[in-house]
Amino acid sequence: MDFRLKVFVTAAELLNFSRTAETLGISQPAVSKHIKTLEDEYKVKLFSRLGSKYSLTYSGEILLDKAKKIMTLYKEMAQEGSLLSTVKEGSFTIGIPRALYYGIFPDFAADWCRLSPNSSISHKTLDLKHIEKAVQNSEVSIGIKAGGKEEDLDYFFTDTLMSVSPSSGRENKYLDIAETRLLLYEGDPETSAEITAKLSASGVNPDTMQVAATMKDPASAIKFLVEYGRGTSSTAPPLVSFLWKSQVNELLTKGILETVSLTELEDTPPVRRHYSVCRNQENTLPTFASFARGWAKKKSLL
Repeated sequence: MDFRLKVFVTAAELLNFSRTAETLGISQPAVSKHIKTLEDEYKVKLFSRLGSKYSLTYSGEILLDKAKKIMTLYKEMAQEGSLLSTVKEGSFTIGIPRALYYGIFPDFAADWCRLSPNSSISHKTLDLKHIEKAVQNSEVSIGIKAGGKEEDLDYFFTDTLMSVSPSSGRENKYLDIAETRLLLYEGDPETSAEITAKLSASGVNPDTMQVAATMKDPASAIKFLVEYGRGTSSTAPPLVSFLWKSQVNELLTKGILETVSLTELEDTPPVRRHYSVCRNQENTLPTFASFARGWAKKKSLL
């Protein structure tokens, strides 16, 4: 990485050369030298100074935007390098919960095999409570279980259950349940139980809600939501479904779907699942957890 750019971006954010030096573990004269080198190279003034206060010049603001983009590319390259360095060849079976099978697993498996063409992944979809036992009994080589903390070596990522609706451009993202129609799905009873528990904790009887449709699985529900958003009129009641962030993260980023807040549920804590990698002692794929965490970070799940 071009360290001068890092110095410039840090100094532009802090607007204090002493704090920049302290943050980066270098001396203040070194900070000034790096900035001067950039100014000489691009023949512009990056900072103006009035007394002890620094501010970005107009040229500095323009170059800061470019520098941040370059730093992002450096970061992405480092993440890709990390994934490449941890992938090992081999074939194995992974035990996964339903929510991940209908969410990240297809992309996850494809990326592993893309980076390691001579390896392959098969899977078993298991109840969360059975995954650790399946690993211990060697029914699967590796499992993705619920539980774990960010500081654990085997931590994967934390997922959040959210209320999702087709993007409508509405300014008010708060909806009353009575004004919405709920899109449910089968094929994931564990998530369904968590949705029911959250509704009940908020004093909402799920049986009294307006159900627009019940799909066979989360993937079908997502497809239905997207198609509904393309064809619905502005006067149609909002269609809402409860889905995991990992399942809709890309669609949220692209603005195809949006999160909404159901006012009746505001006072209940969000439903989150912490995932981690589990394997038996004889397992020969210790780098899998490192790959998994790096992959989650690359996909903006961390």
